[in-house]
Amino acid sequence: MKTYHNKKVFTIFILISLIISSCSKDFLDETAYTDVTLDFIYTTPEGLDAAMVSLYNVHRSFISNNQHNSYRALVLPVKSDLAVVRVGEIGLFAWLRWGHSPYAYQGSLVHSFWKHYYKIIDRSNAIIKGAELSNEVSEEMKILLSEARVLRAEAYFTLYRMFNNIYVTTEPTSPDNAFEKIKDKSSEEEIFELIKSDLNYAEQHLPWTNTPGRVNLAMAKHINAKVSMWNQDWQGAINKTEDIFNSGFYSLMDNPADIFDGINNYGPRSSGAVNNETIFNFQFSNPTIGGGIKTMVNWNFTANYGLVRGATYSRDFGGRGAGWVFPNQYLLSLYDENDLRTKDIYFRLKFYFNDQPNLPAGVSVGDEITNPAPFSSQWYQRLHPSCLKYQPFNSSNWDPNVGASQANFIVYRLAETYLIAAEAYMRLNGNSDSNALGYLNSIRTRSGVSPLNYVDQEVILDERARELAFEGQRWYTLKRMGILYDRIVKYAGNDDYKNEARTRMQPHYVNFPIPQNQLDLMDPAYPQNDGYE
Repeated sequence: MKTYHNKKVFTIFILISLIISSCSKDFLDETAYTDVTLDFIYTTPEGLDAAMVSLYNVHRSFISNNQHNSYRALVLPVKSDLAVVRVGEIGLFAWLRWGHSPYAYQGSLVHSFWKHYYKIIDRSNAIIKGAELSNEVSEEMKILLSEARVLRAEAYFTLYRMFNNIYVTTEPTSPDNAFEKIKDKSSEEEIFELIKSDLNYAEQHLPWTNTPGRVNLAMAKHINAKVSMWNQDWQGAINKTEDIFNSGFYSLMDNPADIFDGINNYGPRSSGAVNNETIFNFQFSNPTIGGGIKTMVNWNFTANYGLVRGATYSRDFGGRGAGWVFPNQYLLSLYDENDLRTKDIYFRLKFYFNDQPNLPAGVSVGDEITNPAPFSSQWYQRLHPSCLKYQPFNSSNWDPNVGASQANFIVYRLAETYLIAAEAYMRLNGNSDSNALGYLNSIRTRSGVSPLNYVDQEVILDERARELAFEGQRWYTLKRMGILYDRIVKYAGNDDYKNEARTRMQPHYVNFPIPQNQLDLMDPAYPQNDGYE
């Protein structure tokens, strides 16, 4: 498999947008003065690889964006029962002031989600359909087509879970169909038939591992397991997760401290344990060609401890933070006192004086900062426990005094696969199933907490919260289980702070509204989601 940075592929990537987005052989019938033609792109491994580089760039672009301080990467993590948001644009989503109108400015914000995933689908359709021009599809091309199919399946699965009333198509946009109006939503059967077809095709051709940031077989099976859970096909989820476990390529990191190092790539590291837990991540390495921009995600999650006299922004404490997004007291209450995940691994609970020239009287470098007092307004800004999962890798490219930073974002990892398997076994075989308990307790024991001898939905939810908080999966899980409304009403924010989502939440908010500017492009009969008409 060629890497992203092959010079010839990158040259093709520069030209690809001039071809893949707006041209077809029927649309332009002119002499080609370059060897980069549609036939080359769609019918050769090198051309398909260049098309996939373009598609991966689109795939990552949604969070490689600093609009409203990188709100797009944060909307789903904060719209849950685990977050408290102090201020900022992302607070407007967490408090349910934004994101629940299909009209005007709110509609445009929701539109960015709808448009992004349908853009992935359209680019994938172009690649998949274009390959039909080839007289012979080599195995290398089948791998590349499998990558496109997985990204299409993921996009449809995401759209369905967010918007419910979606439509599916396998046709790329062309001059022949650009103005056709979509008349109705697709049925659930049609949606999942296409998703499963894409994933099953990909499973026949993908390798277990791939270049970091590219689709692999484990990602296809992991998504397939999540699809099975959504459809309550417990045995199907078990089969897919066990395939990953038995592959020999993936295993849990022995120490949770080794998971999030900012690079977060599968495979060997320059130092420390080999990472066999990451299944797929977004690549933001910089200044490599094609690397993503610096984002404000870590800045949102990190307390603004530098405002405390005697403390200065440092890499050890996560760099400069805004103090906007935090784990709420409900989430923190789920951790056992000895849980390693709260010991500066997933969350930092304490900050320390580190600025010798500016120390207050009576304290020394290394002393814990205890003022402002807990739960005061300044404490929420300066000392609230912070999430470390998006902290940059410690490199010369990271200035801790600047809020923007880069880290490769983990999207799927094996810990979630274990928890999917634990839930599937529990639902199939009961609350004392040995496999369910085995996978659940593997997560617990590596975190330094005692194993359990009983598992039910609440146990699964609690362990998913401890292990996967702020990784973007919680909202979907609560919706799948049919408890999203109840959990937001009960736990959003803190009991006495920034919890207005508890009263603003409405039953129909479990679906996002379809943006009105998209409905305007479709047939008048196309249905808006219930509650937004």
